[in-house]
Amino acid sequence: MSTLLINNLGRLITGTRGASALLGHANMLDPPYDRYLRAQSHRTVWLADPGDVVVVPTPIDPQFLEYATGIRGFGPQDLTVLDPAAVRATGFTETILRAITDRRAERAWPYYFDRTAAALVRSLDLPVPGFTGQGGAELLNSKVLFRALAAGIGVPIAEGVVPASATEAEEYLWAALSLGRCVIVKQDFHVGGLGNEIASPGVRIRPIGARQVHHCTDREGVARFVARHWRAEHEHRVVVEHYTPDSRSIYVGYHLTDDGVEAYGHGEMRMTPIINGLITPSPAVSSPAFAEFLGHAGRLAGAVREMGYRGQLSVDGVLTPDNGVFLTEFNARSGGATHNHCIMSRLAQPRGEADRIMLDRRRCTLPPLKSLLTALERAGLGFDAASRSGVIVTVHDGDTCRETGEFCTIAENLEAADQLENRAVAAIRGLGGAVAEAETETREQV
Repeated sequence: MSTLLINNLGRLITGTRGASALLGHANMLDPPYDRYLRAQSHRTVWLADPGDVVVVPTPIDPQFLEYATGIRGFGPQDLTVLDPAAVRATGFTETILRAITDRRAERAWPYYFDRTAAALVRSLDLPVPGFTGQGGAELLNSKVLFRALAAGIGVPIAEGVVPASATEAEEYLWAALSLGRCVIVKQDFHVGGLGNEIASPGVRIRPIGARQVHHCTDREGVARFVARHWRAEHEHRVVVEHYTPDSRSIYVGYHLTDDGVEAYGHGEMRMTPIINGLITPSPAVSSPAFAEFLGHAGRLAGAVREMGYRGQLSVDGVLTPDNGVFLTEFNARSGGATHNHCIMSRLAQPRGEADRIMLDRRRCTLPPLKSLLTALERAGLGFDAASRSGVIVTVHDGDTCRETGEFCTIAENLEAADQLENRAVAAIRGLGGAVAEAETETREQV
């Protein structure tokens, strides 16, 4: 059965910036991040099988498309890839309809099945799930709804509030900071930690899941922080939560169907300080705390299914330094781990094995693809199907990717994957590329 894959994250092919409310307003996306989102859309090729139709907001480089299909045993001719140029030439819906008719596609898989995507899919005479068709998936990307549902069924979440006013937010912040506790403020709809900010009572911490740490040492500083934040986000609800430093961010993904809830994989997020890659599966999988996390996440996924949602759901959580666990959010859409699990299932664990681990690295400046692949092969780092190990370039524009390239390493254990990654980084830097970690902006007081 062929599938229509639509990547509607970032600037959509229809001309809309962002994915409805998922990424916030247009002015929240600076040009570098907008460029990064466009590059991320090319991960969609890893979800595609022969016969599929792929709709992306920017052209996929022919070299990269040949590489990403060839490593899986087929070629670019086995897919129909549509980008803005192809769509503008003959019309958006007409072009896609002709493609899915030729390929005999029977279902659609948007990255984010919002109402705009549902309307398009419906116009193509492809099925739209009932809950999704009424805007349900949009609700299930809300951090506010997450807290309400999680609290309602009794799974653990961080202590916090959904403030109805700036005054309530200020009072909660000051009460927590006065006790020496850190607080994180999250926008209701945002991704990748980009809408998060941490308030600290003056102690230096390593931020995980937010770009900025604000040192608020008195009531006036808290008031200024809240006033500035409320002016910027007055149209959006926020969540204000207790923040536990030095915690580990984890996730699990599910398929929700009429038959039940099925986990398809889990992992740990590499935060520098916001997400810059994943470890798949999680190295903590054998710990009691991770088992507890999976139990809570499974209950939440079951509740979401009972609401009527059918599709892909990810649930995020935190492992604290004292082995505590709580859930932090859910997302009813594809995500930054979806292509990783597709690669693992099709290349590293094609028969359901559980003996490989993946590290992936993002926001890289990569050298030209041909040069990079040649260097990796010469160093013995290229992915080898027989050993199910090696380096895979997961995002590349064919030329010199400027902080938009991505790669992963797959090996039999975490230590071996880490060694492969270090060698790959050396090869990239040897060709003039860069693999840098994100900067953290710290303000002593606001």
